[in-house]
Amino acid sequence: MKKLLILDCDWVLYSPSELDVNAMVYAFNDVCDELGYQKYKFTRVEHCTDDKPVKWFYNYIRYVTDLLNIDMNEFIDKMLNTVDYSHIKRDSEWILGILEKLQSNYEICICTNNHKKHLDNVLIAKYWVNSEDFPYPCFDITFAENDWKFYSKQSLEFVSKLEKIFNIKSSEFLWIDDTPTVLEKASVFWWKCILIDKDNSLLTTLQSL
Repeated sequence: MKKLLILDCDWVLYSPSELDVNAMVYAFNDVCDELGYQKYKFTRVEHCTDDKPVKWFYNYIRYVTDLLNIDMNEFIDKMLNTVDYSHIKRDSEWILGILEKLQSNYEICICTNNHKKHLDNVLIAKYWVNSEDFPYPCFDITFAENDWKFYSKQSLEFVSKLEKIFNIKSSEFLWIDDTPTVLEKASVFWWKCILIDKDNSLLTTLQSL
């Protein structure tokens, strides 16, 4: 029976030297400055609004754009247009070739706590295609949504949807991620995780499977 191989996007498909993930936060704040909404600038990961805490960056963007009656997708387009993806190195043959060989043992997908529009920009810079044309399904922060809230890929809501789509239990998930939080969740969902860092690249990790 196949397992599910889950690749993160940021700092897994590309390295920290190619793009600072905080660039999205800087871009959000720049757009707030441009539109005269300085009071809504993002300051920390668990940003608290005046009346309630809003976890995750894109939940905060949704809160602000709804509050100001601005189209969220248009705001994100404007925001990401200021992010420089040109330093992401192209690398289609090595990674995609290895993933193709791994399909005999794994279903494969990309899961990210970032937005699809950002993921598209990364995939185009790296592999010449967006998430619609990428060989494997991609799931972003909007994948698991309930009661006006986006749930992270580490959440039960997100994981449960993956289980149903692939018909694979979370105990058969293998996450390749740069975030220790995913590893910490392993004891809850019984999944496996390989952390990507300066000593362990995506390429060497995939080659070891």
